[in-house]
Amino acid sequence: MDNTGATAARVILIVDDDYATRNLMTFALTQKGYEIRAVNDISAALRELQNVKPDLLITDIRLEGYNGLQLLAMAPDPIPAIVVTGFADPAIEADARRLGAEYLVKPVSPSALCTIVARKLEAAAQHETFSCARRWARTHLRPSVPVQIGDLTARLLDVSEGGARIHVDTVVGAGMPRTLSLAIEPAAPAVPLEIVWKRRLTDKLWECGAAVGEDARTRWTSSIRSLIRPSS
Repeated sequence: MDNTGATAARVILIVDDDYATRNLMTFALTQKGYEIRAVNDISAALRELQNVKPDLLITDIRLEGYNGLQLLAMAPDPIPAIVVTGFADPAIEADARRLGAEYLVKPVSPSALCTIVARKLEAAAQHETFSCARRWARTHLRPSVPVQIGDLTARLLDVSEGGARIHVDTVVGAGMPRTLSLAIEPAAPAVPLEIVWKRRLTDKLWECGAAVGEDARTRWTSSIRSLIRPSS
């Protein structure tokens, strides 16, 4: 008996803009008893991650201006993942591994895919090897907290000891830099943050995820202490 089978309770989200690839993976995994949700872009994937909360994510790297690694970073909750690409790239592979994802280069045989899927789900269920870049619990800020990033107006949506999710107002058509400096209080020293992912919401509004480097972690933790302190 094939030991890669699974119960229908396990839900897998497949994100790939190639119709044939989506169908091939969907057919192979459905045969093993998994429930499959298959979409072709980031927006649909984020809705599935928010509403369905699948057990595993399988995503292509190239997704119309985004990539699968950005999707992992934008996911509302950490999720075991398999990143699939048609082009071997050591840098992308290293980033995928750092995010806790399996990295596969196409073509991937259906049997190999099913074996890896079963292994990832088992490891996640046993809390053994799954890890994610999001190592810190996030504090959602409701309402959002206004901050300044240079001359730009911004709002903190949530924060953690590792970074923040931010809305940034720019001039119409302007892009976002790779790094920014953010001060929680006007008189407080600014903390440098690196943009991990970003998406344009309107012609001048961006949403982005930013990470703080190890050398600035102490300053950042001190800056956000008042924001994450439990209310009495």
